[in-house]
Amino acid sequence: MAQQISPTLQRMRWFAVALCTFAIALNYIDRSTLAVGNLKIRESFALTAAGIGALQSAWSLTYAFAQLPIGAMIDRIGTKRLVGWALVLWSLAQAAGGVFTSFTGLLASRIALGVFECPAFPGAVRCVSDWFHPRDRGRPTGVYTVGGDLGRLIGLPIMTALMLALGWRGMFVAMGVIGLVGAVGWFVLYRDPDLSGLPQADRDYLDFNQTTKNGGNLRDWTRLFSFRSMWGLIFGAFCSGYVIWMYGTWLPGFLEMQHHVSIGKTGVLAMIPLACSIIGSQVGGHATDWLAHRGVGIVASRKIPTVAGFLLSAAFCALAAYVTGLNMALVGVSGSMFFLAFAQTGHWTLITAVAPHSQSASVSSIQNFGSYLGGTVSPLLTGIVVDATGSFDLALALGAAFMIAGAFFYGVVVRDPIDLDEPADAIAVGTNQAAAE
Repeated sequence: MAQQISPTLQRMRWFAVALCTFAIALNYIDRSTLAVGNLKIRESFALTAAGIGALQSAWSLTYAFAQLPIGAMIDRIGTKRLVGWALVLWSLAQAAGGVFTSFTGLLASRIALGVFECPAFPGAVRCVSDWFHPRDRGRPTGVYTVGGDLGRLIGLPIMTALMLALGWRGMFVAMGVIGLVGAVGWFVLYRDPDLSGLPQADRDYLDFNQTTKNGGNLRDWTRLFSFRSMWGLIFGAFCSGYVIWMYGTWLPGFLEMQHHVSIGKTGVLAMIPLACSIIGSQVGGHATDWLAHRGVGIVASRKIPTVAGFLLSAAFCALAAYVTGLNMALVGVSGSMFFLAFAQTGHWTLITAVAPHSQSASVSSIQNFGSYLGGTVSPLLTGIVVDATGSFDLALALGAAFMIAGAFFYGVVVRDPIDLDEPADAIAVGTNQAAAE
């Protein structure tokens, strides 16, 4: 039976999740400006498809390595301050991309964007870990993971309109100003958990969080890499990130180059798979909690939707590679993005089932490091394949293969919860009993 909590705690925790979702939405809108301005930026700097892919990969590689320390910083400092100041800085970097007139300046602004955008997702993981019991984290995870697709869904037509009205440079500057306004709202409204004034039942519900030690300890952070499950999360996230940024960088280009859709129409059609992705995140979040509340082990209840989602996403991605018509291609991409988001919610929730609470942001940022290594390879490799073959067919087939590999890493390699109190010999062997609890 679910533990009863007060309406006050319900409002506090869901408002915190809503603000994290808002921050992630802004985060994804800013990083998607490159995809929206793809062809116009290429014209401005005489870039090939591989060149625009390299620009995206520079951002992604920077973001990946910035992930490594940021989780430990969030575990020690808290979500409010770190995400808030990051929002200020990445908005300034976003605006700078439209001000610089050289390719080198644009490249520098994207690298800065990669550094400062990195706290958003680990901050949301820590927020959910602070406010929700492990068996109740699927739904809020489904909500904040929607932030990325919601940002692109809302942002695509807005950014397309801004670009047509102001040019791609004006679009970059305008999004930077919007981000600065959002940062002010974040500092005014967001609160880290404070149990003062809450009823005893609420305190009991969140007691598992209040009794854990503070994170940010270098020794414990280093020991995370001793666990098999940590490496499963890293490699699984690499595969997931590869496909996420194959779509994130090249979906508009896929529609415009392969199916000859106009820029204006692309802003509308690209909303269809993004809407499917939003629905997939919600369905995936409910699925994980549904399994957890019906006796499935806390780790297994997160792994099952993850593995199933990746395999089904691979099947639809292969369909998109095989068909030639625009309508069926949209069906393939939309189905693939639905199940990819379904799986994403599973593997983000899996972090809070596998990681110690004191290291939840650290584990999430390390996993995200793997994701954005995949996101670094994907845009560049996709651009090279498109330049070489003249189509996206092989690039989509590679995406399907990476999703199958992701299902393996999350399904087989991730096994037991990470217990930093285990002796070293137990780490190597693992304990199946822990996964069943």
